Amino acid sequence: MLGETPADLPRTTGAAGSTAEVTTSTASPTGCVRFTGDHSVDIETGSLAADALTLSGETFLCADDVVVVGTADLNEVAAAAQLAAAVSGPLLFPEPRLAAELGRLKPSRVHIIGNAQVNVPGGAETVTHDSASAIDLASSLLASPAEVLLPALPDSSTIVETVAAISSGESVARPVSAATGSTTVTTAPPALDTAALVRGIAAIEPATSLWVVEASNPETILLASAVGHSIGASVLAIDGEDVLGYPEVGEVLQGHSPDAIRHVGGVPSGSDWELAVLANGQELPGGGYYILPKDHLRRYVSYYGNPQTVALGALGEQGPAETLDVMQPLLQAYAGDGAQVVPAFEIIASVASAGPTDDGDYSYEWPPETFSEWIDFAGNNGVYVVLDLQPGRDDFLSQAVQYEELLRLPYVGLAIDPEWRLKDNQVHLKQVGTVDSSEINKTINWLADLVRDNGLPQKMVVVHQFRTSMVTNRADLVDRPEIQLIVQMDGDGLEAQKDDTWDALLQGAEDAHWAWGWKNFYDEDEPGPPSPESTMSKVPTPVYVSYQ
Repeated sequence: MLGETPADLPRTTGAAGSTAEVTTSTASPTGCVRFTGDHSVDIETGSLAADALTLSGETFLCADDVVVVGTADLNEVAAAAQLAAAVSGPLLFPEPRLAAELGRLKPSRVHIIGNAQVNVPGGAETVTHDSASAIDLASSLLASPAEVLLPALPDSSTIVETVAAISSGESVARPVSAATGSTTVTTAPPALDTAALVRGIAAIEPATSLWVVEASNPETILLASAVGHSIGASVLAIDGEDVLGYPEVGEVLQGHSPDAIRHVGGVPSGSDWELAVLANGQELPGGGYYILPKDHLRRYVSYYGNPQTVALGALGEQGPAETLDVMQPLLQAYAGDGAQVVPAFEIIASVASAGPTDDGDYSYEWPPETFSEWIDFAGNNGVYVVLDLQPGRDDFLSQAVQYEELLRLPYVGLAIDPEWRLKDNQVHLKQVGTVDSSEINKTINWLADLVRDNGLPQKMVVVHQFRTSMVTNRADLVDRPEIQLIVQMDGDGLEAQKDDTWDALLQGAEDAHWAWGWKNFYDEDEPGPPSPESTMSKVPTPVYVSYQ
């Protein structure tokens, strides 16, 4: 009979890793719900129904109550998830191996929601429901819980509120159509607002164990929420297309050991690193984990130079606090187009030498501790740091590894300065240096691996250029998700000359994977550096602007 509630349905309670305590009836004298299995292994079978079978097999040795639902209607799946959580039983979906799993579980009752076709094993009672009666039963088992009304047509709030209800154990989430006792099957795909779904679930009080699910799989979220609740695990949704775009998810992950985090329904590409970034919780200056967030324009405005040498640029003319003070008018001006502006210090870490240095490479590498005052100040004041390399006859990677301890900091990136990359028979100021993309790629890959291995947020790599010959085979520059590459126009002179250089550098790179930067010079630009308004008007919009 539709919606019939068996009078002898048991109440179950249980804790993670323990045998559930069951108040049984004569129809269920043993109370057979048990929890077992390894709940740290990722679940990725390729289908929702098979994922559900795997979770059932690892979680339940047997079950008094089993819930089976089709996948055509998200409201029905949400109702089924709430009922499965209320009876502490498996949530399953029709598929060829379902009959075998039901035989293994030996249920007293099989709750069928909607039009799911199920071969119920002998001796088990069949209880059929629509979504309204399934929620009614869940509500009765939870002893008069609060109700949250959902829209008739499922959307992101359907998922968020259902997960919240399951997590609390003190409420049910009911579509308005189900509130009248009617059944409305909606076969159209739900209108999911990914950001609202991810942030909404992240706001729910998490458990010690987290089951991470791709936000584009709402049925899997509901499955993981229902089964996870039985063993004290909670679900967390991530946007596989923008894992690092949600600091709220990072706040949930922080403090959770890797073995307390599992994926259910597939592991998005790159998520091992991205989840490690979120768990570490080290955000970039300006917030978040991407150098250039996807939801708004961020621009870095930098002073360039060496703290030990005034002649090398504006940065060396005063201390770090004074430098940030001097930069304030620029920071405000560069926010004029609505960009979020982040201050930056571009520090020349290795300085080109006109003559041979002790090691013969025509480059003086300042010891990392030379910049401690600047690095510490930047970390405490929301300033990004870029370490500029002028390697002479050395190579960029050999110099970059000398600054590894600084590059392990989440707010320190790297600049590649090909002007000062000499061949073995060249000297500075007589020839303009050049470097092939293959050498730059070695440096990028090393730095990207450092980022990945240490769970660091994305890092900036700036490549300076004012001649096309300075970077050969530039189109082959590697694209790594751990790195935001920026090619910066490094020319000086009249603004018209700088524009010509800009246009030349853009040729053939209109669809390049990197972003673009612009450099202004206080002394070399004529009659002075272009205004912030003019600099911001360049196309494409510069996201990194430095002043020397």
